[in-house]
Amino acid sequence: MQQNKSITRQKIIVLITALIALILPLVLIEMQVFRLTDGKLIYPLDDTYIHMVIAKNLALHNNWGISPEAFQSASSSILYTVLLSALFKLFSVNTLIPFIVNLVAAVILIFIIQRRLQKEDVGFIWQLLVLLLVIFFTPLPILIISGMEHTIQCLFSFLFIFNFSEWTKTRERSIPKSLFIYGMIICSIRYEGLFIIAIACCALLYYRKIIPAFLLGFVSILPLVIFGFISLLKDSYFLPNSVLLKASPVELSHSGFSGYLSNILIEKLTLAKTGITALATQRLLLILPCAYLLFWKQLKNKPDYSLIILFITICTVLQLAFAKTGWFYRYEAYLVMCTVVIVSVLVVKYIKQIRWRENKVLLPVFAFIFFFLFFPLILRSAAAYSKAAQACTNIYEQQYQMGNFIKKFYNTDTIAVNDIGAVSFFNQSTIVDLWGLANMDVAKAKKDGYDTPEFLNEIVQKNKVEFAIVYDSWFDDALLHKWKKVATWQIENNVICGDATVSFYAIKPESDETLIKNLTTYQSLLPTDITVKYYNE
Repeated sequence: MQQNKSITRQKIIVLITALIALILPLVLIEMQVFRLTDGKLIYPLDDTYIHMVIAKNLALHNNWGISPEAFQSASSSILYTVLLSALFKLFSVNTLIPFIVNLVAAVILIFIIQRRLQKEDVGFIWQLLVLLLVIFFTPLPILIISGMEHTIQCLFSFLFIFNFSEWTKTRERSIPKSLFIYGMIICSIRYEGLFIIAIACCALLYYRKIIPAFLLGFVSILPLVIFGFISLLKDSYFLPNSVLLKASPVELSHSGFSGYLSNILIEKLTLAKTGITALATQRLLLILPCAYLLFWKQLKNKPDYSLIILFITICTVLQLAFAKTGWFYRYEAYLVMCTVVIVSVLVVKYIKQIRWRENKVLLPVFAFIFFFLFFPLILRSAAAYSKAAQACTNIYEQQYQMGNFIKKFYNTDTIAVNDIGAVSFFNQSTIVDLWGLANMDVAKAKKDGYDTPEFLNEIVQKNKVEFAIVYDSWFDDALLHKWKKVATWQIENNVICGDATVSFYAIKPESDETLIKNLTTYQSLLPTDITVKYYNE
């Protein structure tokens, strides 16, 4: 009895210590953010506000879009948006809700990983170390601060991959009901969940479980299929615009296909031109096979461990080849988290079984390789923590101020923008999305290659846009010269926004003086770090 109490006490101490390590960075970062944003809770991504505005309109107006009336498939996370909508309806629309949802999901993830470690007979000190590594490398505090769906993605990706792999070794015929639920969630929370389900279905086919394979695939993709058909009925694409517009098109020719394949094999899987996140994700393709080779003797008796390694490795290849990494360290987070857990379990359980004394060179070589492989992951996490507060400040100084300006002077007018999140969430104006996430005409034009300056100007004129707020670097000068530039706002130390400078253009010739007057009036409300420039000629 006394021993059981001691074990329970140690479990609680490990869990509480891990939760402190999770919450402490949150408190420190948010304290800095509040100091820089006049006490406001600001997320470091405009995408968070896209989820929130769609959720708000779904809760208040029963419409899926950034406006109360028109259907706009601008969110790539169906379940997360529905979840926010339900919470908005239950508790009222509040910007704190995404933060709370992510915090709760992170706490549950920590608890579930600890239970998994206990099941694997990992000691309490090692449990704490693994949990700290998960918190740092994922990095969980940054996912919480981002207010996006990726914490939930990490939670259910872990549940599916580890429980599915464990179930396969039982040789039971029927799939546990929980796996069907996890499958639906990981697909509807992020479309990358399709990678995980595809791998699982292939594994089932390999084990000659044909009916379970098709049943798991069908149930998992059902929410996406239902949403896709609803989108088609609403004159939208089967897939969300945000998914389609980010995908690389394939030219239907021999040269086009070979070029696409070359881009995957060379640019995406071996080079890292897009930064530290791509390099860190590519390193998973070395870390996982190395872990397997190092412990291959022990893994002979642990087929579930081998399947987990294979699962994450193939999923990493698919993520690099067909999806993205980065954009504030979130797209690859679920892969990093799962890798940290399985590699840590292998090291903790089996590292002592390797005969280091027989070859004295082996240990320093192993240490060097270990450091070489994990160093980009360390840099990735360090960059995430160091940039978090500044990213929130960037959004406050740019997107939030744009939305606040529109709310103050143009709350019922029609405005054209290229970043739709905060500007649509914080006011009631009609937003014309020139980038296409929430505008089918622009999305079709970009997809089919006729998004010319003339076409975009026609869209603006047809919608009777009052003025436009855009990044000059995102658009052709031929389009911008059709409008009258009246002002720019430039932020300092930009780490997250598409451009440090946003430009204000009067679309209607008679509206430029009013726009300048309103901008001049609002200037006193801007943070002092913003550089304002007017164009009166």
